Amino acid sequence: MNTKLPVSRIQCEPDRTYNKADDMHLRASIRSRLDKGLKPLLQPVALKKLENNPDYDYAVDDGRRRFLALLDFKFTELELGQDAILIDGDSEINAYLANQHTNLSLAEEIAKLYSMREKFPTLDGLAAEIGHSPSWVARRLNLLNLSELWKKAMEGKTFGYMTVSHYETIATFPPEIQDNIFDYIRGVEGRELKTMSVRKFSETLYDRFATLLSSLPWPEEGCGECPACRERRDSGFLFANLLPEPRCMNREYLEKKRKEYVAGLAAQEPETVLVSQKYHTQEEDDQKDDEDPLAGNPVLGPGDWRETDKPEEGVPAIIADGPRAGTKITIQRPKASEEAAPKKSKTLAERKEAKMRQRKRKAIDMLMTAIRDGKAATPSRTAIYLMIACKGTKPACGSLFDYKTKKHVNAAGLPDKIQSYCSLDARELTASGQLDDLLWNRVCENIFSELTYGQSGPEEPRWQEAELIAGLVQFDLAKALEEATALLPDPKAWEALARAEATPPRAESGLRIESGVDFTLETPLRRRKGGRAFRQ
Repeated sequence: MNTKLPVSRIQCEPDRTYNKADDMHLRASIRSRLDKGLKPLLQPVALKKLENNPDYDYAVDDGRRRFLALLDFKFTELELGQDAILIDGDSEINAYLANQHTNLSLAEEIAKLYSMREKFPTLDGLAAEIGHSPSWVARRLNLLNLSELWKKAMEGKTFGYMTVSHYETIATFPPEIQDNIFDYIRGVEGRELKTMSVRKFSETLYDRFATLLSSLPWPEEGCGECPACRERRDSGFLFANLLPEPRCMNREYLEKKRKEYVAGLAAQEPETVLVSQKYHTQEEDDQKDDEDPLAGNPVLGPGDWRETDKPEEGVPAIIADGPRAGTKITIQRPKASEEAAPKKSKTLAERKEAKMRQRKRKAIDMLMTAIRDGKAATPSRTAIYLMIACKGTKPACGSLFDYKTKKHVNAAGLPDKIQSYCSLDARELTASGQLDDLLWNRVCENIFSELTYGQSGPEEPRWQEAELIAGLVQFDLAKALEEATALLPDPKAWEALARAEATPPRAESGLRIESGVDFTLETPLRRRKGGRAFRQ
C-alpha cells in the first residue's frame, strides 16, 4: 500500500466557521516544527475511504483546519501514519467526538446532536455511541424548545453567568413566557438571579411565571391554602382592577391538576401523542406510582420529539408535564425512531387493576394507622407470642429513633438495659394488660415493615397478610376497602377510553395508542372542525 497520499485526491469540505486566532496559532506551530526539521503535525488528519467517487479517493473526517493549513504550506502529499490516518464509522459522529470537548459552542453541539439523533432508533443508542448518558443527551436536545430570542442569547452569551442548566429551565416554559422571562432577567428585578444557585433560579422563575392561574388551560381557582391563595382571599380589595394577578404557589397541587387534565385529554383523544420535557429511564416509567394520573399512558421524552409549526409535516401531541402541560402542539419524530419498538399503552382492564392496587394500599394504610393510634384491639397473649415467634420484636425498653417524627422516643420510659426487666415487673404492667399493649406495638414495627414493602412501586399490596392482621385486631378491612374506593373513584376519563376500546380500530391508522405507538408519518392528513390536521 502506498504510504504517500496526494492531497489532490483528498476531499475537504469545511463544516463550520473557524476561529482566525486559532488558525494563526496552528500555522505558527507548523512553521516552528518545520524550521526544526520535524513533521508538521502533532495530531494527524483523520481520513475516510471513499467508494465510487471519480474525483476523490479520501475525505477528511477530522482535522479540516490542519489539512487546509498544510495546503497553505504547499504540501502536495500526506504520509499515512504520520500526517494522516484512516478511520471508519459515521463521519458526522467521528467529527463530533473529536471536537465536542474543545471546539464546539453549545449551539453547535445541540445542532449536531439533533442531526445525529435522526440516525438512531432510540435516544439510548445515540447516547451509547457518543459516550454520554441518555439524560444528558435529552437535556441538550430539549434546548431546541428555546424561543428564537433565547437561542440568540445562548449563542451570543448575552448572560455570561448562565450555564446549560439555566437554559434547560427556561426551555420548559411556553415561547411567549420565555420572552417575558428574558425581559424580567434584563430588568432591575432580575439582577438578583445572577447570584442564585440553579435550583433557586428555577424556583424563582417557576413561582413568578408558572403559577399564574390565567395561564392554565383549565378553569382554576387555586388550592386555597398557599400564601398566594390566602392573600387573594383575605385581601379585601373593593375594585377588581386593583386585584393582583391570581396565582397559586402550591406546586404539588398544580402539578397533580396538570396531570389530571392531561389524562382527561388523552382519554378523549386516544390517537394524540403525549410528550414530556423531562427525561425518565424505562425503570422509572415501570415504577411509576399508580396514583399518578398518567401512569398508564406512554409518554415520549425529550430527544424523541421536536415541536414544529407545520401541521402537514407532523402529528398532534399534548405536553404532559411542566409549565406547558395540557398545551396542544404538533411534533416531528426522528426518522430512525420508526424502527424502534412501539411503547404500549395500558388497557382499561390494566388501569382498573392498577386502581384496585391503589385502593388496597389505601385500606392497608388505614389498618396500620388504626393500630398505631390505638384504635384497634390488642390480640390475645397467645397470638402475640405466636407473632413474636414469626416476626420477632424490637426492644420494648430504651430510646429508639422514630423515622416518622425524626426524633428519639422512649415509650416505656426505661433504659435499654437488662435491669429494665425489674422495673417493668415492679410496675405490674402484666396484670393490667399494659405490657401486652406495649409488646404488641413493638411486634407491629416488624409487621408494618413487611406491609409497607407492597405499598409503592411495582410490588403487589400485601393484602393476604393485611387480612390476617386485621382479623387479629378486629379491624374491618373490607369496610376500609369500601371507604378507599369512595376516596379513589374511577376517573371520568375512563368512560372515553371504554368507548375508544369498543370502537373497531381503523385499518390504516398511523397513530394507534390502544395497541402501541406507531408514529408513521406517511399516512395522509385530513382536516376536522377547528382546522387541526390529524391522521386517518
